[in-house]
Amino acid sequence: MKLVTFSVGAGAPRFGVWDDDHVIEPAVVLRADQERRNGTTAAARAPEVATEMVAFFESGATGRQTAGAAVEVARGYAARGDALGGVHPIGDVRLLAPVPRPRRIRDYLTYTEHAAGSGLAVPPAFAAMPICYKCNVETIIGPDEPLLWPSYTDQLDFELELGFFTSGGGRDLTPAEAAGKIAGVTIFNDVSARDIQFYEMSLTIGPSKGKDFCTAMGPCVLTMDEVDEWAVRMTARVNGEVWASGSTKNRQFSFAEVLAWASLDETVYPGEFLALGTVGGGCGLELDRWIRPGDVVELEAEGLGVLRNPVGAKQIVPAGAGVPSYSGSPRAAAHD
Repeated sequence: MKLVTFSVGAGAPRFGVWDDDHVIEPAVVLRADQERRNGTTAAARAPEVATEMVAFFESGATGRQTAGAAVEVARGYAARGDALGGVHPIGDVRLLAPVPRPRRIRDYLTYTEHAAGSGLAVPPAFAAMPICYKCNVETIIGPDEPLLWPSYTDQLDFELELGFFTSGGGRDLTPAEAAGKIAGVTIFNDVSARDIQFYEMSLTIGPSKGKDFCTAMGPCVLTMDEVDEWAVRMTARVNGEVWASGSTKNRQFSFAEVLAWASLDETVYPGEFLALGTVGGGCGLELDRWIRPGDVVELEAEGLGVLRNPVGAKQIVPAGAGVPSYSGSPRAAAHD
């Protein structure tokens, strides 16, 4: 099942299921169906279903069954040529980030090729535990929104990633317990300012300005019953040209192992997002190819569709704003 957060016109975000060329609002469809069959007062007796993505994650199997029933109802009306409230042609909606503001985002390094291909020595810790940095939840964008190009970087980069949302919480989870608390996956573009990232990471405390400005997610969440986490094919295109392709196969840890480690001595909550890192070769740094303003980046994952984002113009800030600037070539300095 493809789950989406969307809007119609200037309306508020809504929760829906993307079914072929339509987006279906389960709660609206079930109420409308009850009213059609049993009268206005019967609408209140329609099965309850969440109207927001995280609440839907929390509803578990019951929520998925009810949403699935709503999809079948909508298909039945469509087969009869009968319009029904809560069914929208995909061209009439705007898809947003699946969870516009996740409670927490962690991005892990789990792919062997990316760990070796980034130009840095791979430490023993890579094989010992999933290691992440925590992203800025205030900077999430969705499909077709422009990637922000900060004023302080000359090397903007995309990252071809897949990650998962949590459907439940807990603390000190075992991998078996964690497996039952994974809602589904989405495409994740961890936009990076490579020059300043390597410059600031020379202090060995992780990325800051190099990562915290823009992160794209979408276009949908594919529920885990339709996902083989080790065999999702992924492709990155820039201006229609394939720059990278690969799969989710060669990872150091499973989804459940990553979530279990995250929960060790720490409570995780429904609606958190955990990315698995960049697919091998899935970024400009590894390819030594660099996106420019006006380019269009398309990240595609089997079963999920395409996360498409144009690259915005480099930001301009007033003279004297911010802190003293760096000079030289930070990326070169980090590697020389």
